[in-house]
Amino acid sequence: MKLKWFPLIIGVIMLSLMLVSVVSASYPMFHYDTQRMGYIPQDGPLTNATLWVAETAEYADGSPAVHNGKVFVPTWPDMDFTDNDPMGLVCYDAATGTELWTNELGGTSVGSVSGVAVADGRVYLGGTDGRLYCIDEETGKTFWASDQIDATGYFGLSSSPLIYEGTAYALSASDGVLHAFTPEGIASWSFPTGGAVGYFTSPAAADGKVFVAGNESDLFCIDTTTHTATWSVALPTAVKSTPAIGDGKVYVTTAERLYALDGSTGAEVWNASLGGASSTPAVAGETVIAGSSDGLHAYDAGTGTPLWNFPSARVDVSPIVAGNLVYAATNEETGTAYAVDTGTGEEVWSYTIEAPGDGTFAAFFASSPAVSDGVLYIGAENNRFYAFGEGSVSPTPTPTSTPTSTPTPTPTPAPGSWNGTVILAEETFTFTPSNNASATYTVNRTTDLGALTLAAQAGGFTFNASDAWYASYGSFMLEDIAGIANEDWTQENARFWSIFINGAAAPAGLGANTLADGDRLAFYYCPSDPDTYAPLIDQAGYVVIIDVNVRDFTWEGAVSLTDGQTFTVTPFNNASETYTFNRTSALGALDAAATAGGFNYTVQETTWGPFLYSIGGIAYNETSWDSWIYSVNGVTADVGAADYQLTDGGVVTYWYGAWGSTPDTAGAVVNITVSIPATPAPTPTPGGGGGGGDSPPSRITVTLQPGTFNITAENSGKTHTVNRQTALGALDATGIAYTIDDSYYQEYGSLFLNSIRGRASEGMRGWMYQVNGGSPAVGANAYTVTSGDEVVFFWSESMSSTPATSPDVVSIKVVIPASSGGSDSGSSGGGGSGSVPSSTTGEQPNSGEDGSASFIFGLPAGATIEIGEWGQTFSINTGPASAGEEVTVSGNTLTINQSGIVLTIAAKNIDEKDGTASGLIESVTAAITPISREIEGVGVVAASLDLNLTGIPAADGRLDIAFNATPDAAAGNAFTLAAAETGDEITALAYTMTVTRTNLENGEDIAGAVIRMSVSPEWVEEHGGADAVRIVRSAEDGTHEILETHLAGTDTNGNLIFEATSPGGLSTFGLLAVRAAPEVQETPAVTATTPVSGTPAAAGTLAGAPPSLSSPFIAVGVGAALLIGAAYLIIRWRRER
Repeated sequence: MKLKWFPLIIGVIMLSLMLVSVVSASYPMFHYDTQRMGYIPQDGPLTNATLWVAETAEYADGSPAVHNGKVFVPTWPDMDFTDNDPMGLVCYDAATGTELWTNELGGTSVGSVSGVAVADGRVYLGGTDGRLYCIDEETGKTFWASDQIDATGYFGLSSSPLIYEGTAYALSASDGVLHAFTPEGIASWSFPTGGAVGYFTSPAAADGKVFVAGNESDLFCIDTTTHTATWSVALPTAVKSTPAIGDGKVYVTTAERLYALDGSTGAEVWNASLGGASSTPAVAGETVIAGSSDGLHAYDAGTGTPLWNFPSARVDVSPIVAGNLVYAATNEETGTAYAVDTGTGEEVWSYTIEAPGDGTFAAFFASSPAVSDGVLYIGAENNRFYAFGEGSVSPTPTPTSTPTSTPTPTPTPAPGSWNGTVILAEETFTFTPSNNASATYTVNRTTDLGALTLAAQAGGFTFNASDAWYASYGSFMLEDIAGIANEDWTQENARFWSIFINGAAAPAGLGANTLADGDRLAFYYCPSDPDTYAPLIDQAGYVVIIDVNVRDFTWEGAVSLTDGQTFTVTPFNNASETYTFNRTSALGALDAAATAGGFNYTVQETTWGPFLYSIGGIAYNETSWDSWIYSVNGVTADVGAADYQLTDGGVVTYWYGAWGSTPDTAGAVVNITVSIPATPAPTPTPGGGGGGGDSPPSRITVTLQPGTFNITAENSGKTHTVNRQTALGALDATGIAYTIDDSYYQEYGSLFLNSIRGRASEGMRGWMYQVNGGSPAVGANAYTVTSGDEVVFFWSESMSSTPATSPDVVSIKVVIPASSGGSDSGSSGGGGSGSVPSSTTGEQPNSGEDGSASFIFGLPAGATIEIGEWGQTFSINTGPASAGEEVTVSGNTLTINQSGIVLTIAAKNIDEKDGTASGLIESVTAAITPISREIEGVGVVAASLDLNLTGIPAADGRLDIAFNATPDAAAGNAFTLAAAETGDEITALAYTMTVTRTNLENGEDIAGAVIRMSVSPEWVEEHGGADAVRIVRSAEDGTHEILETHLAGTDTNGNLIFEATSPGGLSTFGLLAVRAAPEVQETPAVTATTPVSGTPAAAGTLAGAPPSLSSPFIAVGVGAALLIGAAYLIIRWRRER
């Protein structure tokens, strides 16, 4: 259920506007208003129907404005340099798309890529000649043009003008100066920020202040009266976006993050990860939405908490929100416009434009969308300008198969024109000049020559450069690109290739210009000024534009792995130890890539197993915990790299960064494409430490009936009752002899295998298990199996062992009868010591599942809820209620007590007549009465909830509350990370409570919750007292936090009640004890001397988790995992035996 109050309120406010004709609708400037919020208080188009599509003479890349029934569209040169079509500012009829007039600004060679602003009959925009233009809205005649204020090549004045309190403001990117003009074109004042700033960045204003970026990475708040800075802030990297102002905060993006700053002081309120686009965020109520290199991201405006992300190609345009939808578009070969639900992040509609077929992009590059009167306007780099609204809906493209006998040719780029991104690493390469085949030069990859070389490979074109002047200048002379050669410079209007970096002429020749991350490198084929010899890039016939990403280390390539083979690695800090791993694992791919790429990697031995310490010399950071993380086919893995078994065609990506980072923002990346030929595997190479890879024995099939069996621990003599349909039940059913140890059963609920077939654990070696190829997060006694599961128990030499490298394996196929009835005949007889017949109750007292309870949010019979002009109203019968139900009215409060839920409605002026109460709802709360359960080893516990609701829940709203002695893998990892982020480690977990919601959404229906969880005083005292107890939350979206917890009293069982507020709503909660985490113990790094091509000093099972964590739940980095219960606990148990 989704109660969307915000749209209802907007609907009431906008009711009177429905009577206004189309000519009054307006979108007067870039991102709608002076605050650049990008929020329009009206609905946009709900489908991808096009109202009209206009063909533009040149590219419509500037952001349009809509006013008085007209659409104003800036245009600039397309990639067809054989024509000389008009460009500048084009005016269309908003309803029909009919062109009304075109103003060519400063002449046929001057276009515009800035946004448009309209005020008082005047239209303002920047020109590619660096001047600000003011044009008559009705006639299209030029009122005035400023002097050149922006010397940025190619783009000119890309800043979208701001009209605020009668003054026109524009920001020059070339020098970072804010210029202020009167409506008559008089330059009234200016503010220098100290240096250049990125293209397209524009000023915003509110409360007598103008907010503007400058000096590359600074943000200024400028008083419009004194013309001085009220405050300024230096951000860590270059500012990419225009500031957006909302709710007292200023939102701005850099190349790596989204920042929220206090509008009064500039102090940082929060920041969040966001990669790589110049998109300006939209601010809509409590949500901030920004475009990035990988789609759209939504954040809570107050806290910066990520709400959702919508994956797509790069979004350079600035998204806008109209009604409940956010509109954006992608910069790719076939650009797509999207409408996405602001509440859920789900696609509502999309529209993809066709590729031109000549190698150029049909992209949405810089024309940010505008919405007016329900119509969305946007331009694209395919010489089209689109109006989406009422019309014929564009059919969804249907893929067509291409006959294998007639392959489809791949389009090649137009000669001399290319636009794309390259990734450069801090490394060198060799270059042979075109005029001297015997010469070889070593060149830094992070130069313009390095970038052009990679762009040529990606774009399928060639280039030639001479070393004729290398001896004198240390650089090369670019002679041609794609066969388009320099002309004789002594001739008039001769054209040749010129190099520009970030809009300015390069200071040196090819190969001598060092690039930085985020730079834009451009090669223009153009003539030069006859007097100054400056390249006339606005007359360029061909352009190669290269966006540059610089990384500390990168490798990309393909490797071939052989199934059945193994390889060995030696940790750099213990030369006497050797690990054996499966060649077709994710780690095996890294090992093969290191050999192919000539780089090395190292593994560190730790007390909990091998740890991937470095790749390419970039090592785990002991202070920040930055480490190497990995994914397979774009999905972060949940097991260690040595345990992840690859399939043919898989793509493994390793990157260096913090937990939660992505390859897009990482400083070092290894990208490996894997092939695994389907041929019999040769004999595995010998491995150290007992590895080697005996073939797994034939699989044993067992049938598991419902019920339980008993097993006696060898160490304590205690008997434990175990669910038959568990991994341990499967082992028991095989008849194979085994023994168990219950040293940590009371604390964690896990039993450990001490021996199988007489082979007993010794030191750090012992038994582990997998189900369906994955390593479960709990002990075998607590893992419930299903029919068809494959359970494998295997002897492990280390925590990174796998069945493929184990010399002793028990492989079991599970069959569970379709009928859930019947009884179990007891132990199979070959199981653990002292087995006795099991009970026939079908209960699972030790499976970790300790019961659940369900609560239905129903209303009394005959009750009605309506949404009126001012919100929800109710009408409820207060007469005799159904059994178990009670309805009472006290003043302006109505209480419904029903099935364990107490629903309290605070209303405005409850009217009670003839046994019926009605009123306008002001607030709704719900209380879930305490639920008691018995947890093994902990005793009787209880929990209750108080909910703040946004309105009356739907009749089918439901909560299911389950208790568990141990968490699942995701929750366990989240609990550990939450504790680590507060500087703590977990010492004990009492139990977890998982609240499953049906038709009740956090944030939409549930505004917040108070959680109460009780536990015995003895448990509290044993684990550090009340001050050590915390309630922790793990949410479905991956977020986690330790909630502020306090002792709230005692319950009827004499247990202590702990209480915490969960502003994020309901999910999984744990009651646990913590203590301060010990300081990280640094392990001196040792340089590996073993070459990669020999025995690699390589890798481990955990790519990403700090080796010094000592929590009962081993922390899991993105793409890496050890076992919870089956990893840390095994290590602890083995170490302490």
